[in-house]
Amino acid sequence: MKKLFLLLFLAGAVGAAQKPNVILIMVDDMGRDWVSCYGAQHQTPNIDRLAKEGIRYETAWSMPICTPTRVTLLTGQYPFHHGWTKHYDVPRLGGAGLRPDRFTTFARLLRDNGYSTVIGGKWQVNHLGKQPNILQEHGFDEHCVWPGAEEGKPETEPRYWKGFLQANDRRGTVAYGPYSINEYLINFIQRHKDRPFLVYYPMLLTHGPHDLTPFNREKKPEGEAALYAGSVTYMDHLVGNLVAAVDKLGLKDKTMIVFTGDNGSSVPGILHGKPYPKGKSGEADWGAHVPFIVRAPFLSKGDVVSRDMIDFTDLYPTFLDLAGIVPPKNLKLDGKSFVPSMRGSEDPYEKRSWIYSQLEGFRMIRDWYHIVDNKGSFHNLTKDPRQERPVSKLDKIAPGRRQRLQMILDRFPEDASAPFAEFESKQEK
Repeated sequence: MKKLFLLLFLAGAVGAAQKPNVILIMVDDMGRDWVSCYGAQHQTPNIDRLAKEGIRYETAWSMPICTPTRVTLLTGQYPFHHGWTKHYDVPRLGGAGLRPDRFTTFARLLRDNGYSTVIGGKWQVNHLGKQPNILQEHGFDEHCVWPGAEEGKPETEPRYWKGFLQANDRRGTVAYGPYSINEYLINFIQRHKDRPFLVYYPMLLTHGPHDLTPFNREKKPEGEAALYAGSVTYMDHLVGNLVAAVDKLGLKDKTMIVFTGDNGSSVPGILHGKPYPKGKSGEADWGAHVPFIVRAPFLSKGDVVSRDMIDFTDLYPTFLDLAGIVPPKNLKLDGKSFVPSMRGSEDPYEKRSWIYSQLEGFRMIRDWYHIVDNKGSFHNLTKDPRQERPVSKLDKIAPGRRQRLQMILDRFPEDASAPFAEFESKQEK
C-alpha cells in the first residue's frame, strides 16, 4: 500500500513538472499590416524570429476594438454572452467592471492549479484605485500595470514617459512605462523559473497618444505615421527582450509563447506592397484580422505557416488543455482548443470551420474563403480582401457557403446586458 501511494505521488509530481509555461503577449492597436513576416513593409525582426521558430497563423480574429477583445480572451466567451460589446474604460467612466463573482478568468484557473501568475501592461476593465485587490481576485499573483486614466486623477493619465504604474500594492511614476513593465515581467520569470508560470502581457504599445520611444528620442520623427512606426519598432524590441530572457534561462522547450494583437491597426500600414486600411473599429475583416504567432517547441518544430482558423475565445480552452485542467461544469466557454492544430493534426473535427467577431450590434463570421455580416454583406476574401466587390453570380459554390455561414450567424443569441448598462442609464438621467 505504501508503494502504491508513493507511485501515485511520483506520478502527480511528474505531471506537475510537465505543465508548460504560458506567455500571452498582446500588442495594443496593431494588425498584420505592421508585421513583416505577414508581408508588411515595416520590419519586425524579433517577431519574425518568433514566427520562424513557431507557427504563424494566417487567419486569426479578435474583436474590432479593445475592451470586447480583452474580456473575450479573459472569459472565453463571445461578447453576446459576456455583454462587453463595445469599448468601455471603467476607471474613466465608472461602473462595476469585470466581476470575479460572475466570470472566472483563465488566470484564476491556472493559479488554482499550481501556476504562478502575473499580468504586466494595461488593465482598464476594473477601477484599480477603488478595487486594489481585484487583480488577485481575477487570478493574478502579481501585477505591474498602467491602471488606466482614472476620473479626477490627471496623474494617472501618462502611460509612456513619466508613466503612472501600479505594481502590486504600490503606485508611482516611472521613467518609461513600457520598459519598466517589460523588466518587471522578466524579473518575474527569473524568480519563478522552477515552477509553471503564466505571464499575461497586454502591452501598452502601440496605442496612442503616439510618442517618442527610447530609440528615437534624440531624433524626433515627423508625423503620426512615423511616431507609430517608432512605437512598433520599440515594441518589437521589448518582445525580443522577453523571448531572449526565456531562452537564456533554458525555458524555451517548455514554454508556449503567443504573440497577437487586440484589434486592427490604428494607423494604416503597407501589406504586400499595397496600402492597407486602418483596422481599429473597422466593420470588416481588417478590423479583427490580427497577427497570431505561437512558439511551442514541445508541440511543433517551428517554421510553420498554418491556414487553421482561430478566434479569441480559443485561447482560454487552449491554456486549460495544455495545463491538463478539466473545466468546471458551470464554466461556459465558446472556444475550441487549438492544441491539435499546433501538433499538426489533419482531422477537420479537431479544428474550427468558422470564426466570429463583434462590435456593438455589428456581427460578422467567416470561413477560409468567405465572410458574411448581419448587414447583408457577403464577400470572397481570397479574391476580394478589401471587400469591395460583390461575389460573382457565376460562382456556383458561393450561395451554399453563404447559406451555411448565415445559418450559424442567425443562431447566435441576442446580446447579454452590458455589465455597465445600469451605470450608463444613471449617467443619462
